[in-house]
Amino acid sequence: MLEMFSLGIFGWLGDFMQSLLIWFYGFTGSYGLAIISLTVAVRVVLFPLVAKQTRSMKKMQELQPKMEELKEKYGDDKQEFQQKTMELYQKHQVNPASGCLPLLVQMPILFGLFRGLRGWQELTGQSFLMVPDLSDPYLPLVVLTGLTMLGQSLLTQKLSGNDAANNKMLLFMPLLIVFIGYSLPSGVLLYWFTSNLIMTIQQYFLYTESTAMELKEESS
Repeated sequence: MLEMFSLGIFGWLGDFMQSLLIWFYGFTGSYGLAIISLTVAVRVVLFPLVAKQTRSMKKMQELQPKMEELKEKYGDDKQEFQQKTMELYQKHQVNPASGCLPLLVQMPILFGLFRGLRGWQELTGQSFLMVPDLSDPYLPLVVLTGLTMLGQSLLTQKLSGNDAANNKMLLFMPLLIVFIGYSLPSGVLLYWFTSNLIMTIQQYFLYTESTAMELKEESS
């Protein structure tokens, strides 16, 4: 299934990822630290998108009472309910798909890393912490990456006020990671694990800060 990502745009993207990792390796002396450094750089670049996503989820949570009113009023007419729901989203400038957007944006990076790290001689035999070889799959890292994705997905659902039924995509991704993780070099999983961890921390503090500012405004 992953063979398709070795073609086309992911070919030069993989070469670009290799170049970036070699550059970071020059500073860190470790390919594990180079991958983590690359992850941090990507998360810094994507931070405005994460901030926008978190604000949108906060608005969706605030709209839950109105959503319940619409459900009670139009629950028997699905088409009318969907139309009124979209009108509510448009009125308050909320994008219900924003929860998946940062993940979709970073998918090409993951595919590029897979293309660049698979069979890359520079990575062969390179260990990092508990990972014996960053060029080979490593089961414990597969599980850890899946757990961080699950934690990030559950946090996203909590922040947006949606249940699992409305966010099946977010719960599907951890299962997908475990399914394809056996075919991924540990270097790719290390990137994914670190990226999930950083994004979860970013979302939590952004949401906490937003809530604190709202409480401060209400008290004043």
